[in-house]
Formats: sequence, C-alpha cells, structure tokens
Amino acid sequence: MTKKIQICMGSACHLKGAPLIAQALQVELERREAAGEVLFELAGSFCQSQCADGVIVRVNGETYQHITVADVPRLVEICLQED
Repeated sequence: MTKKIQICMGSACHLKGAPLIAQALQVELERREAAGEVLFELAGSFCQSQCADGVIVRVNGETYQHITVADVPRLVEICLQED
C-alpha cells in the first residue's frame, strides 16, 4: 500500500518554507523506501486555503498545520502508523 503525503505549495506556504520541507520529506522518504519499509507518494498541492496556518501538510488525508523541517520525522512516523 502506498502512503500519501501532500504539501501545500501555495504562495503563503511557499514563503513559509514549503520547498525546504518538501526536500526534507523527500530525503526521509527515500531513506525509508530504501530500507524497504513502505512506498510513499509525495506530491505538492495547490493552496489549501489555510494560509494563516501554513505550512500545511496532509498525511493520508489528515491535515497538519504550522509544519517545519523539524516535524518531518514525526510526520513520516504518523504516516507509517496509519493503515
């Protein structure tokens, strides 16, 4: 089963660091996939209309707000725990 992670790439989230978070997610996900843990799908998304709460990341349909690079390992763990 593929785990899905979407990161908002709207203007506000972009300015708040979405590209850096996406890069950190890509590195962590590639490491996890190489270890054979699971397959991930990482995608950018259009504005999620929660600009004041950005950066917005959706993990398997659940929305997380105010995400920073430091949150990346926790998000990946959450993603792995969900069925």
